[in-house]
Amino acid sequence: MYRSTYRTVSTIPAAEVTANIPGEEQVIDQPEPVLTSEAVSFLQALLDDKALPLGLQSLTSRDRTFVSNNIRRMNQNNFEIPMLPHAAICIQQLLSDPKVQAADFIDVIKEDPTLSVELLRVANSSFLGFAYPTLDLQQAITRIGFTQLHGLVTMLALRSRILQGAFFQNEVEWVMEMSLSMAKLCQHLAPELEMKPEEAFTVGLLNHIEYLVVLSEASQFSAENDRIAVSREAITETIRLLGNSIHELIAKSWGFGNTEWTRLVTKTDGERNLEVSNAVELSNRLDKLQRALVSALGGNKYITDTAGFDARNVGDAIDAAVASSASK
Repeated sequence: MYRSTYRTVSTIPAAEVTANIPGEEQVIDQPEPVLTSEAVSFLQALLDDKALPLGLQSLTSRDRTFVSNNIRRMNQNNFEIPMLPHAAICIQQLLSDPKVQAADFIDVIKEDPTLSVELLRVANSSFLGFAYPTLDLQQAITRIGFTQLHGLVTMLALRSRILQGAFFQNEVEWVMEMSLSMAKLCQHLAPELEMKPEEAFTVGLLNHIEYLVVLSEASQFSAENDRIAVSREAITETIRLLGNSIHELIAKSWGFGNTEWTRLVTKTDGERNLEVSNAVELSNRLDKLQRALVSALGGNKYITDTAGFDARNVGDAIDAAVASSASK
């Protein structure tokens, strides 16, 4: 087993870091955090797998109504997942065509000017690491990659839906920041996830897509009830009680689920063997990564001995994801 190893986040290029002195630990200055302490607290609360539900009695009347309405709708099989964006449906269909070309995706994306602008922004961001900007949609799609395009279009559509309202503007941006950084992290760890890099990117991106769905529900509820926002505690409570169920509904509704993944299992003697694990096991492993990532995005120390992953690889992947986010 790996010993507990703490790392600090660094955006210093490797060439500028002094070589380690044998027998001594390397000290790297702490950078400015990417996320505020407020953002980190909110995201950590969503990801806390050990926290018990608060209980409806601890919430305000408005918050209780929001949470209980969601519970009732789920129990009655009446919880409606937002429709997959038209562009995402078309992209999903195009991906099944082995002869698909970038021009085919352009025809779909051009129908949505807002989506076109958002995809250009992502293509020019530090997350993809290109040195020169582009205003060409075809080049942007090529940079992003056909497989990664589907998940990004879905996330951006949900983000846009929430931002159209007056509520939870900060929260949706925090979740997007975390999700894009998680996509980058998983892309770096693709070999250990036994996935292609583009598949790992999408898995990381959509790992907690239910957060955006719950934020969308909270935004709509707040708009319809005296235009007073429900609390973050109500959002966290809904996710603790219903998050897994909502994620499963999304997977079934949008065709993302029912996939088995191969993972590396580290034995106590250090040997590794391949084992088939279901999506729940994969999610548990990714959550450990995501908690470390959020801590790093807040400029804090994090543990790199994440179960099932090589500690050094995890540290390098988190550093790369944080550096990409910090240089935006």
